[in-house]
Amino acid sequence: MKKILTILLATSLLLACNAGNEKEKITVTAPAAETHAEHAEQVTGLALNNGTKWKSDSTTLLNVDLLQKIITSAKKESLENYSQTAIGLQDGLNKMVSECKMKGADHEALHHWLEPIMEKTKELKNANSIETARTIFGEIEKQLNLFPQYFE
Repeated sequence: MKKILTILLATSLLLACNAGNEKEKITVTAPAAETHAEHAEQVTGLALNNGTKWKSDSTTLLNVDLLQKIITSAKKESLENYSQTAIGLQDGLNKMVSECKMKGADHEALHHWLEPIMEKTKELKNANSIETARTIFGEIEKQLNLFPQYFE
């Protein structure tokens, strides 16, 4: 009887340990556990440089600051306001692209960050309702706010 009880206790202990590991695996890989940065990586291809931020030059930093100021000062009362913001963003993006002197992997990472903003700026310019414009504006703002997480 003692042998059977010992075997049952040992089996229960092994099963309990194994079940704990499965819970750990599920918790680690569950989509709800993703961070905002991990989500950005999946959506845009944007990722850190082996755990560190990418390097950006002073001209790029100034142009990013300009884009952020356009977003911060944007009026949001009408579709026309959003259209004017899109025009300002497009001008800022054109300036950023024309002045870009970055090279290599840092430059490629910058493109992963910048391309969604360029695409959303075109969508903002063509928005046909204030609700659509508001949503697109929010997406641009989120993408702009990712810059300090990935670049220095």
